[in-house]
Amino acid sequence: MPVEDARRSMNELVQLQSTLARIFREALPASTSWDNPKAVKNLHVLNQELDGISSAPPSATIAEIIAKYRRSQSVESFHGLKYVCYGAAMQMPDGWCVLSSEKLRDKLLSDLEKLDDPRRRFKCFQALLSSYFAFARSDEQMPKTAQIGWEALRNWLAIQRKQFERDGAHGQLRLPGWFSVLTRHANLLTETPCDRYGTELLRGDGTSVEEARQGLGIPSDSWVMEEAILSQMKAAVALDDSPFKTHLDALQKLVLGQTEVKLSDLIKRRATAMLISRYARCESKPEQPVLRDVAVSIFGNPWLRKSQWDAWVKKSNEQPDDEAREMINGWLTRQLITDFFALLSSDGQVDQRRLNYWLRFVPVIEGTPWLALGPDAMRNISQPYRDLRERAKGRLLRLENPGASSNNAFIMKMGDRLIVEFGMTGNACYVYPATPMPFSLGGVAISSHDLRDKIRGERLLHKDGLNSWESNFDQTICSMIGHWPAKETSAINHHSEKYGVRQTSSPTPSRLAAANKEFNEAGFWNLVKQYSLPTDDKRNKGGALWVNIEQSRYPSVDQWLEGLGFIYRPGRGWWKE
Repeated sequence: MPVEDARRSMNELVQLQSTLARIFREALPASTSWDNPKAVKNLHVLNQELDGISSAPPSATIAEIIAKYRRSQSVESFHGLKYVCYGAAMQMPDGWCVLSSEKLRDKLLSDLEKLDDPRRRFKCFQALLSSYFAFARSDEQMPKTAQIGWEALRNWLAIQRKQFERDGAHGQLRLPGWFSVLTRHANLLTETPCDRYGTELLRGDGTSVEEARQGLGIPSDSWVMEEAILSQMKAAVALDDSPFKTHLDALQKLVLGQTEVKLSDLIKRRATAMLISRYARCESKPEQPVLRDVAVSIFGNPWLRKSQWDAWVKKSNEQPDDEAREMINGWLTRQLITDFFALLSSDGQVDQRRLNYWLRFVPVIEGTPWLALGPDAMRNISQPYRDLRERAKGRLLRLENPGASSNNAFIMKMGDRLIVEFGMTGNACYVYPATPMPFSLGGVAISSHDLRDKIRGERLLHKDGLNSWESNFDQTICSMIGHWPAKETSAINHHSEKYGVRQTSSPTPSRLAAANKEFNEAGFWNLVKQYSLPTDDKRNKGGALWVNIEQSRYPSVDQWLEGLGFIYRPGRGWWKE
């Protein structure tokens, strides 16, 4: 070895010895005991110094240097250059960042490429990698130029990573341990940075993501964590119907923020849109109340906010997913009808006959019905009432002159007719021509007097005579709107030929069970279809038939299931072998 080379090597060893001594003095004080938890933390500091990825400098210091760099477009030292790299994605008070300036960004990257010392280039590479992971991708206020700059940075980092890998292989540069982690997760520097993690996360394995996060010092609020969630969604929507549905509850929890990863509004919209669109493509798609409420809270009423829905909820060809929007609107309408005849009934009892009757018309109810709430329902602050008012937002009116304070009104548009029902029993139903509009629905309130106009509207009574009131309503309404709902989805007919008796009221589910002591398979599935009840039939595998609903959601259905021999299990639903 030449004398000069030997002297250089000796100097480097002396420097290394001095550096190690300093690190040990600062990180491991003499008083430190190895069985003390603090020692573990100190050891972590030592690992960071020697081999791990180092932390970014204080943000206040970076902000000061970035502001100066913005003004002068130059730095006075390598130290300043490295700080600019750490702050490349940092937003200034006016929203500006280095990445958003094509001129400054290109100058910065060019200056780095001109550095003769590969170790200095590598330190700046590490600093820019930190900026890359810290970039606020989901900030909708971030200028588009910043997103373009971030993509340019990603491409630059990918190229430089390969170059450093070659330098390390040729012995020109000592690469720390975290660089090996980056090599194993080079996908993070591609256009689909997190897609590889989707399938693993879907089966509950977060090992790969956690390795990348810990090894590369990725903060928990980085876009990487949100993209990992989206990758999980992508993996799920690629599955067939049955396995996709098994993951739906867990995926909805992610959107609702019921995990340690809190999603931005942007990612919530993207994730929810994916789930809605995929569920709409399922062959069987019973109502999902959580998915319905999340969708309405994020995108708004699917009828009133059509442009918002079309902008986000799209099919694979990027066209608006009308089927998905109409599915949610149907669910919302069904729930509002159910709430009206259950939650809003004046005596607290479900008016099952009226509920069943109007549910038949859901497919032909145009848009979302209007709810006109009386004083009691407007003032009630319990959760069910708050949920109801939230669902009805945009179609919610205050009912004035209601008579009783517990009275409410329900207004539906079918074809060229407006139909008004009141909550209190004994009130008539009114059918009006939709044009000209018989009353204004564009304000915040409406008088019950306007809804009970016997001159402009046809008055229908909920009274049984020679025929049931349901039959009488059908004769009038169906002929007007040109639609006759299927008989099997209607309420049990007042004169049920099936039982061969004249009954004074619609037979309750418990009476049906008594009349059908043996399990009526066809009747059971008809009721499941009518109420869109989620079921899980494992009988062909030696298991049970499940109806996965909470007790008391539909009290009459509870009675019917009990009569058929079903048993309720809290937290799961009703089952029968």
